[in-house]
Amino acid sequence: MKFNNYFFTVLFCCFFICLLYTSQGLILDDSYITFNYAKNFATYFKPWYNLDSEFQGNGQTSLLWMWILALFQFIGIKPEISFYFINAILGCLLLYRFIKSTFFVNKKDIIGSIFYLSMICFFTYWLALNASHGLETILATVLLYLFFSNWKNPKNYYAILLVLVRPEFAIFNIFWILSSKFFSRDFFLKAGISLSGFLIFAVYYLVFFDFYLPLPLLLKSSLSSYTLAGVKVFVGYIVVFSPIIYQFFRNKKYLQLSPLVFLIFYYTFNINSYSSGIYIRYLFPLTIYFFFIVIEKALIMRILMVLSMLRMCDLSFNFHEHTLGIIDDNQGFKNSYGKIAEYTTAKDRILVFDAGYTAYFTNAVCYDGLGLNDATLLLAAKNRDCEKYKDYLVRKRINYITLGSSSRKEFRPRVGTEKLVHECMDLKSPTKIYPLYSGYYLFVYKLETH
Repeated sequence: MKFNNYFFTVLFCCFFICLLYTSQGLILDDSYITFNYAKNFATYFKPWYNLDSEFQGNGQTSLLWMWILALFQFIGIKPEISFYFINAILGCLLLYRFIKSTFFVNKKDIIGSIFYLSMICFFTYWLALNASHGLETILATVLLYLFFSNWKNPKNYYAILLVLVRPEFAIFNIFWILSSKFFSRDFFLKAGISLSGFLIFAVYYLVFFDFYLPLPLLLKSSLSSYTLAGVKVFVGYIVVFSPIIYQFFRNKKYLQLSPLVFLIFYYTFNINSYSSGIYIRYLFPLTIYFFFIVIEKALIMRILMVLSMLRMCDLSFNFHEHTLGIIDDNQGFKNSYGKIAEYTTAKDRILVFDAGYTAYFTNAVCYDGLGLNDATLLLAAKNRDCEKYKDYLVRKRINYITLGSSSRKEFRPRVGTEKLVHECMDLKSPTKIYPLYSGYYLFVYKLETH
């Protein structure tokens, strides 16, 4: 049995590595934002997107992931290289633990065996995709697994790292603390351990930043996206995790189950960003719940397993579409922002709305027009304060502005902030127009500075 366990581990690890190797070049633009933070932290000990910003805010929420990339950058290994090796190692570790926890199934249980095999195949594919984009997803998954594996241990020090890898993972800390008797020794011990992570988070912000809330929480969070389409998506995600939800509820593991349901709801309705939709990467760490599933022969469990498998297949096709979209986007970035990076110099100052690629590869100083990485611009954009927005750009002597348009003949903005910039700066004819991604163009405006 041990031989079979190791054989399947090696088999799926090889499959994972092959998928990861063939997925090179699928790095997200948002990943280059993180890479830029890591580069500046390692080089200047300033974990900022823009070293010139007057009012520093943090647009990079996974502190631990950025610190690890910065460490490798410090010893000479660039983030766009180091993350592949990190994710390859962590991915194989996850596969080993997953297969070890699910392999011992009754071979006479056909439905159970098919469900396990489907889970492992789907997990491996989803794992490889999330290992390829350059963000913190795999690290978050490993830490969440280690935390859950030690749920009953009051000295579970992995709890310190949860908020550092993803701030919303604090929800796990809360329910972990509540799993102890109120005001008992274990209750205070868990609270103290969890508080340590929050203190590290807070001190980091106090030392390096002027704005003390993560900027993505202001930019990407939405409280008004409750639509029928969103409800359908939510139900689809619930179907994937339905065997776990049923089993944990039946076994009265309410405190462990609650974060799962809460985060599925939160990610579906309250997070609005490009990268969150890619491979539904925010949901991937929640797959660690499947590491702890025990197959039951109850009819309702069988039905839920079949529905979950069907939804997994459906999502796999969706992920393939995401991959094609990333290839299209990245090619567009290279043919547009890549060209800009070639002819701009350290004296140039550029306003961009796809904030990763240009900032990482150009020598020019980049400003994030959406405000994800610039607190001043974010606050001005949210308040629709045209005068403040324009004053900041003039004061910073911005000499290039790049805006995305859905038409080549005339400017048609992708987002409201691009429209705000176009009107506030009274932009006329673009200096250059590059094809961006499918159906969009990049308008480049050259400004005269004094």
